Amino acid sequence: MLKHLLSALFTVVLLTGLSILKAQNSSLKPYGNIRFAHLGNSESADGLGGDNTSVRIRIGVSYEFSESHMFRARLAGTLSKDLDQLNFTILSDGGRLNYNSFSFDEFYYQYQMEGTLLKLGRFQQSIPVLTNAKRSHFRFQSNANFIHWSDGLYLKHWVNDEWFGEAVVEYQPKDHLTYSYQGPLNFNQHDHNVTTYVGLENRTRDANNIIQKGFGLFVAPQAYLYDGSFKTYAAIMSRLVYDLPARDLLSGGSFRIGAEIGQNITSSFNEGTSMVLSAGINNVSEKHELMVEFAKTDAEWLTATAYGVNSDEIEIRYRYFISRSLNLDFRYRIRNSRISGQPTMFSTFLRATYSF
Repeated sequence: MLKHLLSALFTVVLLTGLSILKAQNSSLKPYGNIRFAHLGNSESADGLGGDNTSVRIRIGVSYEFSESHMFRARLAGTLSKDLDQLNFTILSDGGRLNYNSFSFDEFYYQYQMEGTLLKLGRFQQSIPVLTNAKRSHFRFQSNANFIHWSDGLYLKHWVNDEWFGEAVVEYQPKDHLTYSYQGPLNFNQHDHNVTTYVGLENRTRDANNIIQKGFGLFVAPQAYLYDGSFKTYAAIMSRLVYDLPARDLLSGGSFRIGAEIGQNITSSFNEGTSMVLSAGINNVSEKHELMVEFAKTDAEWLTATAYGVNSDEIEIRYRYFISRSLNLDFRYRIRNSRISGQPTMFSTFLRATYSF
């Protein structure tokens, strides 16, 4: 308890210092978030097993050289209740940053002009689906209280008023993967690896109340151990979100349905599919969000951190916004593995996130 109090005190002092710097220099802006979380996972239906309580701290600064040029750096770490000592590292611990370690999860230069955005360095780049959870079965970095990042390049370019293309070129060192790819997608053949994602996206509401349409391709050359040898992992994916306004019934909110489907095109068709369907109510009185989600992931869909490999699951999630800066999350999930001998697992979490 004393160690967590000292960590909280350190955070307050750091935030105060950043606020003073911002007051002295309008080009320097602090940002970040602090998340308190309790995660439970067990074979018991209450999902309360385990004692995984932690605090994630992410504090950074951005500096705007001009309207087009910016630099960002953010220090991130997750403290567990079993804190013995703090470590600082530049490299990931293999799929994510371990608890009680700190590193820069953002350290990049950004260039922006009309219609084009470029990031170079270390950055966060999920490919979100615009459901209440804002996650994806392809890439959802830093989910739960984890810390991931991408080292490389991100490019976004508007094709017209509604559609934009985007690309992520990511470096993955063999023993220090920066993202939790699953199982056979292990990058063990080469010391240095590069993955590429290219996508086309539309997030403009159309006449049918579709608020997101997206397609993408992910390629990881010679990083996928399949059928006894290393092959190129290639996956295609699409996403669609429908949002029906119900301002009177839901006090300004809406009904929202989201769907994703993806296919590993290297493996056989019947073992590489992933499908996610969610339905919920969004932004009720600017305070409440509720979602039910169903997911089916095959054994060779290997890019999802939020979903189990070769499993079927259902999740209920509720979020309450105390203010624009502070929200509470509750989740209950049932995950039924199709792997022989693996039990059905029940999971809960309770989180409080403050952002600035």
